[in-house]
Order: sequence, then structure tokens, then C-alpha cells
Amino acid sequence: MVTSQPALRTSSGAIWIIVAALFTAVSLVPLIAIVADGGPAAPVALVTASLLVAALVAMVIVRVSVAEGPRRLRALAGCLLSMALMALIGLLICVAIVWVPLTG
Repeated sequence: MVTSQPALRTSSGAIWIIVAALFTAVSLVPLIAIVADGGPAAPVALVTASLLVAALVAMVIVRVSVAEGPRRLRALAGCLLSMALMALIGLLICVAIVWVPLTG
């Protein structure tokens, strides 16, 4: 069963933070490049990058404030999934802004 995995029952939660930090670092590379380029997609990339960093901080807060157990681990997993969704949507919007010519 999906919910009987050790990562959702017995982990301390540190692995979720490590994976989220790596995911954030990898996701920030194209976002920072878009912001540095200064094109029309720069504001969206900046907001997306800020949201990813805020979600990583939220994960750390969850890790230290929620009691150890499945509830903490599910919250961390949910945060990581939401980070992936935010990064995907933000980058898709950036690509759409750059590829779709503005008509006046």
C-alpha cells in the first residue's frame, strides 16, 4: 500500500528537506537566468523563485514545529509536491510569455 512506505512512517523528515533543497537549487537555475535576462517573463520568474524559497522555508518550519510521525512526513511530502507544481506552472507561464508574441 502506498501509505505504508517507510518514508511516510519512520523518517525524521531530513531527507524531505534535502530533496527539497536540491529541487529548489535546480529550479532556481533557469528562473534566475530568466530574471537576469530582464525580458517580459522576468516578473513571473521572480515571483516563482520567491515562492519556491518561501516553500522551502515553510518545510523547515514544518520540520521543527510539527511532532515527529506520519503527520509531519505527509505535510513535508505535500510541501514538496506543491513546490514541484509551483515550479512547473511558473516555468510554463514564462515560456508562454516568451513564445507568444504580444498583439497590440
